[in-house]
Amino acid sequence: MSPALVIGGSMGMMLTMRNDPLNDVAMSEPEEASKMREFSLEEVKSSKRKILVIYKNDVFDITSFVNAHPGGKDKIMLAKGSFVEPYWSYYPQHTNNKYVVDSVLKPMKIGTLKESDRDSAPPAPNPYVSDPVRSHSLRIITPTPCNAETTSEGLENWLTDSDDFYVRNHGPVPLASEKDSWSINLFSSPLKVSEIKSLAKSGKLSEISVTATMQCGGNRRGYYRKKANGTQWGHGAISNARWKGVRVRDLMEHLDVKEEGKWLNALSEDGTLVSIPRHKVEDVNGDVILAYEMNGEDIPRDHGYPVRLVVPGYVGVRNVKWVKKVWFGEEVSSMWQTGLAYKILPTDVDSKKVEKVDLSKYKGMMEMPVTSVIRKAVVGKDGVLRCEGFAWSGGGRGIHRVDISVDGGSSWHCVDLKEGKDQPPHKAWAWTFWEAEVDVKDVNVEEVVVKAVDVAGNSQPSEGKDIWNVRGLGNNSWHYKRIDREDDWDNSRFG
Repeated sequence: MSPALVIGGSMGMMLTMRNDPLNDVAMSEPEEASKMREFSLEEVKSSKRKILVIYKNDVFDITSFVNAHPGGKDKIMLAKGSFVEPYWSYYPQHTNNKYVVDSVLKPMKIGTLKESDRDSAPPAPNPYVSDPVRSHSLRIITPTPCNAETTSEGLENWLTDSDDFYVRNHGPVPLASEKDSWSINLFSSPLKVSEIKSLAKSGKLSEISVTATMQCGGNRRGYYRKKANGTQWGHGAISNARWKGVRVRDLMEHLDVKEEGKWLNALSEDGTLVSIPRHKVEDVNGDVILAYEMNGEDIPRDHGYPVRLVVPGYVGVRNVKWVKKVWFGEEVSSMWQTGLAYKILPTDVDSKKVEKVDLSKYKGMMEMPVTSVIRKAVVGKDGVLRCEGFAWSGGGRGIHRVDISVDGGSSWHCVDLKEGKDQPPHKAWAWTFWEAEVDVKDVNVEEVVVKAVDVAGNSQPSEGKDIWNVRGLGNNSWHYKRIDREDDWDNSRFG
């Protein structure tokens, strides 16, 4: 199977469980070197009951691991019976992370590939050669696929510049056709972006702008003291932009949609497949749109050009980029929806226990919890601590209060809320900026901590250990920041 399918499609490959020549090989425990057997390439390919892969000419039985694969079962199954290297060229985090090979693959090694088959691995392509050039102001965490967070400078403005908006990609950025010719299968009706815009200009559809903050579900994953699987984000996987397009509910009415189903499903050109509840789409206050502009210009390629599904108040992954198909039906089965990738499991489920978990018992992330971040904290020569930052809560819940502490939480100071504080009830899609001044000239302070409360009374937990999960999702614990002095502020660093 072509490695290109890792990006484009082929979901839910199934295994037929039946006897085969490899059944008598002990697969659950690593074999002693003296007992390792040699496999022909044909034996690896023809195994029906056991899921075998080849890496650096070693053979591994990954049968017990596929359901725990952070990238989803459907992706790892594409490499079944073959070499993993061509597929890993799409996801270099495998080869860049020695932990993955040593801690995950090594215990599953069951043998080696026969000498005569060791030149059979196809060359690994470079699928990222056409990716867009990114701004130097972004903090690149992984270059391929690009995962980059917004820095201190990028977070200065309430509306994040498109070049500074955090980037979260699952693979290469699709080479989209011109926006006017891009066609979307909308509830079984093919429509071009140009046709949608014409309907808006003619008054048959209402064109609206929605200012909404987006945040990756793994934002602040790197702040958990206990390591969690996934991209090690700081606190910059969050940004705010003004999106322009048409409401999906208006498109439904225009197309006289009769489809049933409790879920709106959306498929991206890169193969991302997610569902959101139908009631979110049909809610007059839901503001779910098909967006074709970002901050007054065409959406950049990294952010979904030419059209993106914007689902305000929901985790970033539900805001599907490069939309190709939208329909109602049952909840889809995919790594992003029903797989491990975006499910918050109990704190006692670690990487050793996760393969035994029934994922169907847990729902995927939708609305995001309340959070807050200190962007800047500086003590001036006058002994006054000046802080600024932002707070945000998912589900359209506005920010009620933000507090900071210079004594580790023993006492608190209420901050002044700034931009974003007066958003409409139930439609507070954007973050709220805040500022504070505290006289600390008689106190020796080294750090400041922040917590927020939204209008529903939800507050942040004090410690990450209480919400840790194996995927490192939803870290909204109190945020601490080292305090800088006015004399060295120019040389200070965000975080």
